[in-house]
Amino acid sequence: MLKLFERDILSVDEISAAQTGIDVRDLCVHLNNKLVLNNINLRIPKNKITAIIGQSGCGKTTLLNSFNRMNELNRNHQCSGEVWIDDRNIYDRRERVSMLRTQIGMVFQRPNPFPMSIYENVCFGLRIQGETARRKLDDSVERALKNAALWEEVKDRLYDSALLLSGGQQQRLMIARALALEPSILLLDEPTSALDPLTTLYIEELINALKKQCTLVIVTHNMQQAARVSDYAAFMHRGELIEFSDSDSLFTMPAKQQTEDYITGRYG
Repeated sequence: MLKLFERDILSVDEISAAQTGIDVRDLCVHLNNKLVLNNINLRIPKNKITAIIGQSGCGKTTLLNSFNRMNELNRNHQCSGEVWIDDRNIYDRRERVSMLRTQIGMVFQRPNPFPMSIYENVCFGLRIQGETARRKLDDSVERALKNAALWEEVKDRLYDSALLLSGGQQQRLMIARALALEPSILLLDEPTSALDPLTTLYIEELINALKKQCTLVIVTHNMQQAARVSDYAAFMHRGELIEFSDSDSLFTMPAKQQTEDYITGRYG
């Protein structure tokens, strides 16, 4: 039986500015001339796991992408509002997006290792930043792989192709690649949807351990998973934030009827 992870939770109203990892204020996003996010206000706690749930097309991934400005890769993108991280609005015109994305790591639904060695996959971002010192690269690769619970499995074949790893190992490699840059925030977009149940549990345990190092936000369609791993949960519907609270409250005593209808399977 899967056990619930231990949680030390504040109510949403008790979360102070110092305890906030991401502060979203009046965020609206249009993609391809369509309103995808409508006036989102959300304070995501620091060093906690926040799950974003809701039916397909409700704006979950768009919200996740707003936290590292990935939506801007779509040319037909418009955004208003603010997203505050570390006392700065990341949508300020002076923000350096390339540096922002080193602070905020991203792990996608399907693992996407580069066609190169395990070692080079992990240190890819560091090389892009201009790091050339072999000792520092070696230390960063080892630390990231250990933090991603992959080191013991690959330490003797670091120069083998990453494409030879299993699906679960590749997903942990993607987490290691993000962690090598020592991000303060890690975004995960359905990171276990393509994995078997045992590997999924392994990734969930890893995610829980990582909150000691960074703030985590996970998008998932799996409500059982959201209830297991998250400290806080946000329910979205048609581009709007319907409810946000600690996960125990949201999944057992939701405040909004729409939330209850969704988690009990009445729609979605």
